[in-house]
Amino acid sequence: MDFIFNYLTDMKKFVSVHPVISKMDAIKHNHYLAHETLRILRIPFSFNYPVIIESDYNNKIIIMHATVLRFNKIELNFKIEAGEPFSLITETIHFKTLLPIKPIMQMIFRKQHRQLFINIEQLPN
Repeated sequence: MDFIFNYLTDMKKFVSVHPVISKMDAIKHNHYLAHETLRILRIPFSFNYPVIIESDYNNKIIIMHATVLRFNKIELNFKIEAGEPFSLITETIHFKTLLPIKPIMQMIFRKQHRQLFINIEQLPN
């Protein structure tokens, strides 16, 4: 559980396993600027956005708040729990946007985060 928690809260480690975020610049305590590149129809589309990360080590909870392209608000909630033989991660994502892109964003996040957790699982710990 600690291993996963560290990869979700240490931004250098997070970037090393995230499939589309290439950099997280620290702005101030728990505030970052994420640099992301998505491929849309095989064409790279790069952008950056602010992220605030809250974490509760004792309860193994991480909450990430992002505002993408100024008007798409995203909140990601991760809860890590002990399981046998592996830890269990519950992820909840909330989108607030005026555009009709929620289904597309959900599909993108599912694919990205599936790969994110595969990448973490494959690391030696």
